[in-house]
Amino acid sequence: MEFLQTLLIILLVLVGTRLLWKSFGKMFLKWLGMKALQRVQNSFEKRAGFQEEQNPFQNTNSRQSTSAKSSTPLKSKEKKKVGEYIDFEEID
Repeated sequence: MEFLQTLLIILLVLVGTRLLWKSFGKMFLKWLGMKALQRVQNSFEKRAGFQEEQNPFQNTNSRQSTSAKSSTPLKSKEKKKVGEYIDFEEID
């Protein structure tokens, strides 16, 4: 009798799992794919440095306040030479 109960429970679990998979399987796989896509996108953004650009107002305010205090009318007209630009060509 215990063998039949065990067999019946196993069959009910298998049938129930199969019915759940048929009805919710596509939604579950779609959700799983979206989560994987978000993880890949987040890791790419961290490596590429996009995390710093998410809040641009914080950085611009601090730059404006420091540059406004230290600049004078004469210095604002001057252009600073940063460096030379070098154009590279490929050699075949």
